[in-house]
Amino acid sequence: MLGTVVRNAPITRAAVAAQTGLTRSTVSGLTADLIEGGLVRDIGTGPETGTGRPGQRLVPDPAGPVGIGLQVETDGVGGCLVDLAGHAGARRWRRADLDGAGPAAVAAALGPVLGELLLAAAAGDRPAAGIVVGLPGPPGAPGAEIGALLAAEADAVGAGGIGLSVRCGVPLAAGAEPVGAGVSVFVGGRSETGVVLLHDGRAGDGDAATRFGHLPVRGGRSRCHCGRQGCVTAEARPTRAGLGGDQELRRAGRALGRALAGFAAPLDPAQVVLGGRFSTADDAFVAAVAGELARHGIGPDRLCRSALGPDAVMRGAGATAVAALVADPGRWLAD
Repeated sequence: MLGTVVRNAPITRAAVAAQTGLTRSTVSGLTADLIEGGLVRDIGTGPETGTGRPGQRLVPDPAGPVGIGLQVETDGVGGCLVDLAGHAGARRWRRADLDGAGPAAVAAALGPVLGELLLAAAAGDRPAAGIVVGLPGPPGAPGAEIGALLAAEADAVGAGGIGLSVRCGVPLAAGAEPVGAGVSVFVGGRSETGVVLLHDGRAGDGDAATRFGHLPVRGGRSRCHCGRQGCVTAEARPTRAGLGGDQELRRAGRALGRALAGFAAPLDPAQVVLGGRFSTADDAFVAAVAGELARHGIGPDRLCRSALGPDAVMRGAGATAVAALVADPGRWLAD
């Protein structure tokens, strides 16, 4: 029921009953529990509709629990708080050189950010529902070690026991993107390049998403940080920094467009979203991507920039951190 309120707020109890199939008396009882638990708030009646007395409207409690989303990149770490409605609150970012860094160095960089966000949540008397960390690539064994080290950091500041998971960042960013119904394709990443398929706005776990960034580009010459030459991540540089004007930008855009078309064209997506570092790409780069997609049947009207920008990973991570609570509020209320 809480999910129905979150997705459709403001919504009346009668509408919740109609959408969930629960009886009105059951909805009223559950609503009372959710209000008492600080998860839902009754904001009073809505405007008159002329079809009877307007019902009391429910919304996620804006002072309720928050998720803590953390983002790791090669040039820094950051994080933010996300409430039950998906709105991002307090945000932190710290520059750090983490290119090639091991789990201990990553956890050490994240520790102060996590501590500041836990304090920000406590200052607003808002309990943390969970912590999710988005890494540039698949978490694997290093991700498990980072998670264990961060759990110890949380325990040291009196926040032990909060659920913590470590995931690939690109699918987290994709899942936070406000896309419409049907099939959409998201390509993004800040340190890496990943591609994610979304069905009605829902992204899979996709820990292998960033393998896309290490597909070889025909004729590619740039050296990738993985040690190989011509990977999508190395070839598809979306800004003028280090490039020789529009000609090089167009070449970089074509490299991404060709690789992306091979993934997206058979799916005939309603939308292709340029996220992460591509969300702020120069126009010449975006036009070249659009041209390659158009050659494979995906019109330029279906290509758009991300609405969230480069910090989408932390926002998606925070939203994921509260998703378990929304799906099963009974466990939260029991605690």
